[in-house]
Amino acid sequence: MAKTRRRECFTLPARVSLALLTSAGVVALYLVRVNFSVAIVAMVRTASPNTNYTTTTAPHTAFCSTLNQVNRSVSGEEAVDVKLESSGNSSQTNNTAQDFSDTMVLTGTERGLVLGGFFYGYCLTCILGGRLGELYGTKRVFGGAILIGGVLTLFTPLAARSHYVVLMLLRTVIGLSQGVVYPSMNTMVARWIPPLERSRFMAFTYMSNTLGTIITMPLCGMIIAEVGWPAVFYVTGGVSLVWVVVWALFMHDSPDQHPKISLEERSYILHAIQEGTTHNKPSRTPWWSFLSSAPLWATHAAHTGSMFGFNLLLTQLPIYMSSVLGFSIKTNGFLSALPFLSMFVGGNIAGQLSDWLVTHKYLTVCWSRKIFATISLVLPGAVLVIVGYVGCNTTLAVTLFTIGTAFSGAICSGHRVNHLDLAPNFAGTTSGMSNALAFGIVTIVPVVVGAMTSNQSLEEWQSVFWLTGVVYVVTSAVFVIFGSTDIQPWNFPQEDETQQPSEEETEFL
Repeated sequence: MAKTRRRECFTLPARVSLALLTSAGVVALYLVRVNFSVAIVAMVRTASPNTNYTTTTAPHTAFCSTLNQVNRSVSGEEAVDVKLESSGNSSQTNNTAQDFSDTMVLTGTERGLVLGGFFYGYCLTCILGGRLGELYGTKRVFGGAILIGGVLTLFTPLAARSHYVVLMLLRTVIGLSQGVVYPSMNTMVARWIPPLERSRFMAFTYMSNTLGTIITMPLCGMIIAEVGWPAVFYVTGGVSLVWVVVWALFMHDSPDQHPKISLEERSYILHAIQEGTTHNKPSRTPWWSFLSSAPLWATHAAHTGSMFGFNLLLTQLPIYMSSVLGFSIKTNGFLSALPFLSMFVGGNIAGQLSDWLVTHKYLTVCWSRKIFATISLVLPGAVLVIVGYVGCNTTLAVTLFTIGTAFSGAICSGHRVNHLDLAPNFAGTTSGMSNALAFGIVTIVPVVVGAMTSNQSLEEWQSVFWLTGVVYVVTSAVFVIFGSTDIQPWNFPQEDETQQPSEEETEFL
């Protein structure tokens, strides 16, 4: 008996195990999503619109390099730099020729189309993913998506060597498979996580996308530098397939289905979530109510704004680090990952703080959501605009990126959890609608940035950052004005009206 009690004491709660497993799945998801953003720096040479040859160095990069060399000469380092440069000319020429033998030559717009290929597919399956999660469970939907994406990733080098359109189509299909993941995760949260724990659970699991980015960017940089860009896709695709096996063995769609959950934890979870969910899966989806709900549209707006900025960093930060700040591919990978590390840390701090403030009644749920949504949108927007004016001060630029993304981590305590506030029964579908709308719009980000930065000059990037800052601020204002945390009447279809919460319960939420 004593041994049994001792074993129970050291057993992780089932929802903690679920958080760790889901976090690893999101990392696997981003291994496949982010690898291309880093690898494209080595895969592609951008054709200049003003010349009939190709170049990998933008005019502003040459300016930054010259300016930094002048600054170093003041401290007596110039002679060393010149010596190193002259001694490495021969090998550099040979390496460049070797690297160019396995690269694609694309215009800025073509590069943007290929980078955006993932999102063209991603936005088309978001709503489907939410509904599939509600009907068939997160285990099948999430696991199947990673399986498909992992297998297709292994074929990326073959597609790249065929034609850029083939590569774009392959990335689109990977996007189609991954579009179902986050909406289906909302269904899992509604069935597993008590309302007062949702901010920190979502901050840890959903923001593990930043961990995936943190791991992927430097990992890809090292792989490219040591082995070559094709190996990036073999490694990341293979790792994601390993996770699928673990997920299939240990994930369960609800506490009722978990064979080893304690009776105490099972009772606690089911009692805590019964307030806004039905025991039976709602058979009718209130589409018209979704489309006419002002609070839901406010959540859509905030999500669109945050994804606009997030995907700008995700797809364009390695290019900015290389073409404007002039970092090497290996250094690029590490430095591009720093802002995402700060996002993960900031997101988890915000999640803990939000739940603490609400639990101790220092803030209502509504005010907590709006305050943290504002932090996650307005402050990063302001920082991003400032980045455009620091010029060739690479240290300051990287520091500002890191500070701005730390604020962005508050999204899981703001608008990201709001779908569960409004309609726990349809959290997957409504989240899917937000993802579809957001990523339908942000598919234009790589194309717009490619068109706006044809010369990769600092002035062009300033315009990009100003545009992103405006999007952040406007969408934040919409959520603050029209957002709500009241459970909506359409959360309970007609056949489930008897299970609606009382007015006191709704008011508490």
